[in-house]
Amino acid sequence: MTERNENELNDKTKLTNAEEENELELNETEGVDSEIGAQDLADEELEATSAETAAAIAAPVVPVASAAPTASTKNPAAVAVPWIIAVIAIAAFLFVLLKNPSDDLNKTVAKMDGISVKNSDVLNAISKQMGEDQFSSYVDRTAEQILVDSQLDKAGIKVKDEDIQKAIDSIKLSNNIASDEDLTAALQQSGMTLEGFKEQLKPEVELKLLFDNQNKASEDDLKAYFEKYKDSKFATTPKEIKASHILLQTKEEAEAVLAELKAGKDFATLAKEKSQDTGSKDNGGDLGFFGKGVMNSGFETAAFALAKGEMSGVVEAESGFHIIKVTDVKEAVIPAYDDVKEKVKDAYYQEKYSTDGQAWLEKLKKDNNYKNLLVKAAEPAASASQEASPSASPAAK
Repeated sequence: MTERNENELNDKTKLTNAEEENELELNETEGVDSEIGAQDLADEELEATSAETAAAIAAPVVPVASAAPTASTKNPAAVAVPWIIAVIAIAAFLFVLLKNPSDDLNKTVAKMDGISVKNSDVLNAISKQMGEDQFSSYVDRTAEQILVDSQLDKAGIKVKDEDIQKAIDSIKLSNNIASDEDLTAALQQSGMTLEGFKEQLKPEVELKLLFDNQNKASEDDLKAYFEKYKDSKFATTPKEIKASHILLQTKEEAEAVLAELKAGKDFATLAKEKSQDTGSKDNGGDLGFFGKGVMNSGFETAAFALAKGEMSGVVEAESGFHIIKVTDVKEAVIPAYDDVKEKVKDAYYQEKYSTDGQAWLEKLKKDNNYKNLLVKAAEPAASASQEASPSASPAAK
């Protein structure tokens, strides 16, 4: 979990004007059509954005031992927020309409010269803009939320303010947003308040709470999780090693140097003479202390497998062929399980939700006989006998 910046957003997405997204344009033959500026999302973009939102909520809080994310030179909130708003806002709109259709579909939302614009008009316009497949995806999300709400009611579970704030904190952390103030500023540019954003995050938070409730971990599960990740996730101070290396460009060169080392040649001397790493060769190949997540994976795996004073064989990595020697070790400082039990529980559920959440939701829908009526049934495949052309009868002799 030391590479939290792997989810850093790219800047291809720009802030869009909220008024453009919600502008209604009269059409003489159709009534009212809805224009959502710059938000004609393809189905795959919808799915990716929804996944990003859920992943941000489910992302584990970085433990003290983890390296801090690299600071971004651009405003990541300006990149992330409009995408999250676009997906959640439309889903929330559909949720309200489809949950209470008799009350809300006929609600008038705008008037002009004797013409009334109802929620049903907006819903119809959105479906036309999206296309059937994408609109069907939003119907799935809406139905899922209605199902989740009913399950939460049965279990007596209510979303608390701290649950919403935890989701906000996870989104800020995963997108390098420093504070609530930075998030608020980005939201304001998109025409939304922080409180409004929290309200629209509520369905995702409810989904996670229901998952946690229906997938409870035993004490043995939590202890096993702690043992597995105590070094990488829960150490108050991570393990570090001090290592030196000699870098060569070919395996033959590296094997020749390794033979000299095994024959008793001094490691630092050979590093100065033959290493092709200009940054460390003058120091005898010394790289100083480093933890996991700093070096490339091949080098790191080999280096951390060595004890103090041990030397590797020839290690192939991205930059070439290495011979590594560990000269010192600072062991990780691991807290007692009872001292970090709540952190272990949070991390366990967050990881399980990330890996198993979608399959669990699909099973929940299946168990409740869910069917999206917008999805057309697949045409039955033609049988082999139907597809095969009739064989010619043998000629009579």
